[in-house]
Amino acid sequence: MDRRSRLLARLFAVSGVLLVPWIWVLIEQLHGQAGKRSFDSSWVGLDVLEAVCLLTVARLVSRGHRLTSPVAAATAAVLCMDAWFDTWSAAPQLPYAEALAMAWFVELPLAALLAWTAWRALEWAAPRADGGPPASVTGRSPEQQEPMSRY
Repeated sequence: MDRRSRLLARLFAVSGVLLVPWIWVLIEQLHGQAGKRSFDSSWVGLDVLEAVCLLTVARLVSRGHRLTSPVAAATAAVLCMDAWFDTWSAAPQLPYAEALAMAWFVELPLAALLAWTAWRALEWAAPRADGGPPASVTGRSPEQQEPMSRY
């Protein structure tokens, strides 16, 4: 695994782990309402989904698995959805400013990085043009592979 992949795997893993205390804060803010069917308790489920997705992407990236691309793309979509609903459902003034800050400085940049990872993973997970196995199977990054013939 190259340096970039190790860094991405660590970043996604740390992001997923950091969501756990945030989920606990959300549960505490609900003051026992988490069992009720309410709009507020759905945020806890969404953040649990985000944490699981981020940890899954971290694991897939670290293994160079071919499922990295679709899982990273789905995780990016979930983060964008969370940013959208956080900002549009936030109360005016400080909660809205907090939601905007989280969207612009955390969720959307992380979603962009996940989308880039999904795109990049297509290169090393796809079969090679010469019919050989994908780079994820050979354990070599695209830069380490032999040049492909055009004919």
